[in-house]
This record gives sequence, C-alpha cells and structure tokens, in this order.
Amino acid sequence: MAKGKEFKKFKPKSTKNFKTGEIQDPINYDLCKPIFSFYNMQYGQNACLSQCDLPNKSSVTDKIVLLSQLTWREIKSQPRTKLGYEKIPQQQFNVSLPNPPVTPEVSIKVFRHSGSGRIAGYRVNDVYHILVVGDNLYNH
Repeated sequence: MAKGKEFKKFKPKSTKNFKTGEIQDPINYDLCKPIFSFYNMQYGQNACLSQCDLPNKSSVTDKIVLLSQLTWREIKSQPRTKLGYEKIPQQQFNVSLPNPPVTPEVSIKVFRHSGSGRIAGYRVNDVYHILVVGDNLYNH
C-alpha cells in the first residue's frame, strides 16, 4: 500500500428508520390469499391431474383460480359445497397419499371442483399443497 494512503473507515448509513431489536408482528396467514402447489403430487399416478379428462382438468383450474381470489378467512367461512372445504381423515382415502409429507398428524382439506370431483391436500401457512384430484377419492 502506498505511503499516506489508508483504507477509509466504514461508516454505516443512516439507521433512523431501523430500530434494533424491533420485533415484527407474526403474519396472520388467514388474511392472505392461498398459493397453490402441485409439488407433492405424484405425477402420472392414480388421482393425479395428468390422469383427469379435459373437463375435469378445466374444472380443477377454474376452482383454483376462483379460490385464489379469496383470503383463507373468506374460504373458511364458505360452505363446503361451494367454495369452502371439509376435513377428511386420512384413513378414509381410497388412494394413497404421498408419505412424506403426509404424516398421521397432517389434516387433509378437500375442496369440491365439480359434482363428484375433489381436490385433496394440506395447508401450510398460506400454501395449499395439492396431493390428489379426482372422483371417489375417499369413503363417506
């Protein structure tokens, strides 16, 4: 290093808008709109979207688009036969659910997308993970 030249000392920028130790309020995910994920769906398997006919694929897509316009709080307040969902115990399913992520304590929420068509998955925060779609997924 040349004589007389030193590194400049680092001076932090203004911190007047930042308070150290400030804790943010936790996010209320019920006030968020749902995000839909097919990550855990077993592609090509029974009860996969790829196995549905075109009218059912269209119906599933329409339902997801419609639900994505609402918050989770609004969805919870809807009847299960319309835009709401119902919880179905895992033991009632006729199709296999991926394991993991579906462990015994995971609550499966089922939406109706047509007369007998269902979308089954689970919710983590604001993300609804779709596992299976189709007809006759579970025993009533």
